[in-house]
Amino acid sequence: MKTRAAVILFVLFSAFAQIAWAQTPAPTSAEYRPDVQYPEYMPLWREGWQWTDENGDRVRYAYEGMPLGGYLFATFRNTGSEALEVKDVLMQGVSLADAVAFESQAKVPGMEAIPASIKFSKLPAEQIDKLVEAGEPVWWKVEPTLIPPGGMGEVTIRLRRDPKVESIRLSVPVAQNKTEATEFQVARRQPRFFSINFSPSLDEVYAYLRHQSGKGIAPKRILIDDLDVTERSRILADEAVDTVPVIIKMDRPFEEGSYHFFTAEYEDGSIAQACLGAWQVGLVYGMWGCTQGKDPEQTARTYITDLAAHNVNVFMIHCGGVANEYLHTPEGQQLLESHGIRRMMTWPSRDRDAIFYFLIDEPDAADFTSKMLDPYKRIGSRAQYLVDRCKLFRRHDPKNRPILLNINNTFKPENWYTYAQLTDIPCADPYYQEGVQSVWACDPTNMGAYLKPTYVYAVGEIYQSAGAPNPMHLILHTCRFDFKPEESPYRAPTPEEKRIEVYYSLAAGAKQLSYWWYSATDNYPDSRYYGVGGSAPEMKALWKEIGLVGAEVRTLAEQVTLGCPAGLSIKGPRMIWARSLLAGEDTVVILVVNDNMASDRVGTVIRPIDNAKLTVQTPAWLKPAAAFEITCEGTRDVSWQAADGGVRFDLGTVNVTRLLVITKDTGLRDRLQHLYQKDFAANVQKLLAQSAAPTK
Repeated sequence: MKTRAAVILFVLFSAFAQIAWAQTPAPTSAEYRPDVQYPEYMPLWREGWQWTDENGDRVRYAYEGMPLGGYLFATFRNTGSEALEVKDVLMQGVSLADAVAFESQAKVPGMEAIPASIKFSKLPAEQIDKLVEAGEPVWWKVEPTLIPPGGMGEVTIRLRRDPKVESIRLSVPVAQNKTEATEFQVARRQPRFFSINFSPSLDEVYAYLRHQSGKGIAPKRILIDDLDVTERSRILADEAVDTVPVIIKMDRPFEEGSYHFFTAEYEDGSIAQACLGAWQVGLVYGMWGCTQGKDPEQTARTYITDLAAHNVNVFMIHCGGVANEYLHTPEGQQLLESHGIRRMMTWPSRDRDAIFYFLIDEPDAADFTSKMLDPYKRIGSRAQYLVDRCKLFRRHDPKNRPILLNINNTFKPENWYTYAQLTDIPCADPYYQEGVQSVWACDPTNMGAYLKPTYVYAVGEIYQSAGAPNPMHLILHTCRFDFKPEESPYRAPTPEEKRIEVYYSLAAGAKQLSYWWYSATDNYPDSRYYGVGGSAPEMKALWKEIGLVGAEVRTLAEQVTLGCPAGLSIKGPRMIWARSLLAGEDTVVILVVNDNMASDRVGTVIRPIDNAKLTVQTPAWLKPAAAFEITCEGTRDVSWQAADGGVRFDLGTVNVTRLLVITKDTGLRDRLQHLYQKDFAANVQKLLAQSAAPTK
């Protein structure tokens, strides 16, 4: 794995007579952050698309040691007296606006995304060669779109490959005959913000830092928007823990949707920096698709009532017909609100309150169709169009809600790296069952890598590493494949698989989850995918489990949304899989999965683990005062004792999963139980009363 980069700053002045700006932003810092390689997941990456070689065999895009790229970040300040919109950035003296060029100039909002690439540029070959040597930019953006006088901005550039040069120069043209530039060394590593989260009232920040040494080293100074907030920060560090929480209490709340710049300075001279918008949408537990019927109101009410009864709190659209039409009326909005369900939307609206916007679906699948490009240079060809589309959303959105972009499974794993930083919410759909179906249909000899839902955790780890510190959303598969026999139909997901996938997602860092989808042939014209809204017994069993596990994770919503994955030392039986989340300064969440399981075309086999004992080394700043577990029926006692700077659990029998909490907050359990009783207990009681349907 190549190293991340750090920053050597100085000011250069050059002449660009063809560009004139009235403002003068001053660059402050820059870094190159290469993609993190995960060789252990390489057996999972099968292309699975229609790209074949000269023998007609499917090409496997990923291979051991495959080259990856990374992100280049640079921050600057608008020192002018007017708002600034940066329309070009120079990299190695070359205009990115001219270099990352569209294949067609007909950029019409709402039309199919147009490919962009340096291949379509009309710049001289020597300038393109400079960019290729510097890593080959795939897409670039500046946020926020309008930078107020005195405000800060961030340039983000996606590079296809690691640069071959030792240093890179970035310049923001600011006036005729003048530019200010930042030059930095590519190979020097920097610490980073791995997660930044805001309290619901946006007056507290929960940030988590990781130092390049791998140790939990505390920064000496914390800044927000270049203002020193160290005295308002609680910095918690233990060298044995790779992640350092920083809790910052603001003197006044952030404005929702406003962009802010976070800096952590270290004694060794290294600097962590990040820019993101201030949002807190809570733990999303969503559902795609819907039911159909003849009466709009009754159909919508039946559907929304069913979502709420299964502890779903976000309607993720992809719902056609009369129910969808009704849900777009004022009465439909009231119906959603009465059940505590918010909605994702595909376009800003002044009369409907979106939790976030859906930018576009699966642009990496569209990248595959860019036949004018080399197959190894297609990924990301729709990205620059999407940058422009984000700007369009911003201009039309009075509330400045966050934007979600979903990435599919084409050109794995490079697709997730390539698009991770494009929007506010990186989203992926790691459909484990779709992967298994494809293996059985095409190359069953590779089934070993798919015996467990490792695919979900692998995608989550990669996406979190590339998209941090933004909140990650993962979509889990809930369909039976009702294909024609020659198209390899496949069974529905089992309840055990879905429960494990949820735990894997949270362990990877997801703060938002949703399911694709609800629709079924009982009530929807699409006959290929049979969802949890259908009447088949195995789908009812799956839908029930989604409701039960939803009660568990939503009970811990605050700890998940304000927390971050961390590498605590956990020891236990060989077949126990356990990961940890730091939740602020006083709580640790332990996600436990029974790893003694396997899935095939028939279903899931899982063998309970008896007499399971688990030892968790807690951070030095956390002295455990209580430990308990969360179940679908609320909080529950668990046998534990303090031991050797940590906690030793006696879990007894582990069937599928266990959700453990260690805290020094003696009032936490009562608060969580109160939340559970208020919001989830009645739903769970009804779900448990349903007869257990066998998984087929």
